[in-house]
Amino acid sequence: MKSTSVAISTPTIAIKKSSGGSSGMEQLNDSTYLVVYDVKNFKKGVRLAMVVLTEKSINVFPIKVDTWGIEGISSDLESICAIPGKENEFLIAESGNWKGNLGRIFHIQVDLSTRKATLLGSVKFPLLYRNDMDTTGDQYEAIHCLAYSENERIVILGERGGSKNNPTGVLRWGLYNTEQHTLNIEGQGLKGIAIDAPGNWENKLQKRSITDMYIDANGIIWASASEDQGDAGPFYSVIYKLGKINPMNLQNPVTPFDSLTIGREIYGFKIEALSGPQKEINCTHTFGTEDEIYGGVLRPLLIASDH
Repeated sequence: MKSTSVAISTPTIAIKKSSGGSSGMEQLNDSTYLVVYDVKNFKKGVRLAMVVLTEKSINVFPIKVDTWGIEGISSDLESICAIPGKENEFLIAESGNWKGNLGRIFHIQVDLSTRKATLLGSVKFPLLYRNDMDTTGDQYEAIHCLAYSENERIVILGERGGSKNNPTGVLRWGLYNTEQHTLNIEGQGLKGIAIDAPGNWENKLQKRSITDMYIDANGIIWASASEDQGDAGPFYSVIYKLGKINPMNLQNPVTPFDSLTIGREIYGFKIEALSGPQKEINCTHTFGTEDEIYGGVLRPLLIASDH
């Protein structure tokens, strides 16, 4: 479930982003989202933006982060979540380590009126599998925060899967301290729960079972999954019901459903961002894609309630 909505003063001049699609998104209010982009650290480009979606237009407003810490500018941001109980504070995360370095989760506070973000702290994912030129290791593409105590939040991570080290998706979880900026993931939370996304996959060994997560008002976890056969595609994605959250339960914050049900299949697009509906549009979800050489799109989607 999302944190409380925030009031936004919408600028009058839109700055269009032309460097590709989104890799993670978080809803701020009925028509506004924060979006992250998977730009590598050796490239220039927008990494964080505010997207305002209405019935008549979509506007993208880049947000500048004041600093990224001692390891430098972000590399491959793949996920974002609001921190419940912390106004305008968010976690934005890289996909994972690179040769044992990076793999950071940034704790930021965003000033939506000035479109600037302040780094409050950062922490790293636990390093289970190393990424390098020959090996795909840890690849986290989803993050979500649940309330727990005054200065602690349960953090749920979605490992995407589709590699030899992680053939399926994996849900992992732990406790993040918002003041000390520490992340403790151990025991069952570190071992995690395997998630094998449903769908009509060309190559089941390459499917990415978790590319983002959205928790609706009923505590249902919706997830996106995708298949990437190369930068030119073809792409294939599904949005499915993954499970249900268990609030305030650090030992077992997530219960996956026994049978994972597809809400919608989407051919030709690689969904990497998933969030809630725009109020003025007849939809239940909003998704963003990262379609490699084709760029990306953001679209509303209606999934019937019987799914």
